[in-house]
Amino acid sequence: MDINEMIRKWNLVLSEKDGKKGIRVLGKATQADIEILKKNKDEIIAELERKKEVEKAIEAQEKEKLEEEIRAIKAGEKTITVKWIDGEYLQAYGVFGVASDLLEELGIAKYIDGWGVRVEQKLIEALGEEFTYQQAVEFTQPKRDQETAKEAQKKEELEKKFAEAKRTGKKVEIFRTTAECNNPKIECSLDIIIIWAMPDGTQKEERIHTY
Repeated sequence: MDINEMIRKWNLVLSEKDGKKGIRVLGKATQADIEILKKNKDEIIAELERKKEVEKAIEAQEKEKLEEEIRAIKAGEKTITVKWIDGEYLQAYGVFGVASDLLEELGIAKYIDGWGVRVEQKLIEALGEEFTYQQAVEFTQPKRDQETAKEAQKKEELEKKFAEAKRTGKKVEIFRTTAECNNPKIECSLDIIIIWAMPDGTQKEERIHTY
């Protein structure tokens, strides 16, 4: 039996303890099997390390290939193509591979569990079934600008509430919501949750049970 056959038969992996390299047996092995492994320990470790280096090299190549594809798409050297998918429960335009991640980042595609990445219909209506990344960026810019403005407004409003809390020395409500009661020992099905801006600059959550 050669080294690779041993690795496959007993499902051997590298291990390390107190800085010393070793092997771990994930498969079933008798005491006789263990003795065989001990005799071939150095060769097994060497082969496992070689395999590990090969795996690292493959991963590096895949990463480089992925990064190159992203660069090509963003540079406009490669277009994005969407495809109509006539699924059993959902019929829509889908996108695959690196392009799906890029469109999701732009907010015009969404992963649907058990289906794939769905592209918004309005994008297809505007750009067609094949377009460049830059066209997609330009299409989504107004929406992203609007979202950025909303976030800036929320941040400004939050800062004002903390400033008020600091000035008055009293807590200021940031927002409130409702949730299922977190205490099964009381007769309550719904809690009111209030988030406060505190004078010391921290946020505090208050949960009020409804009876």
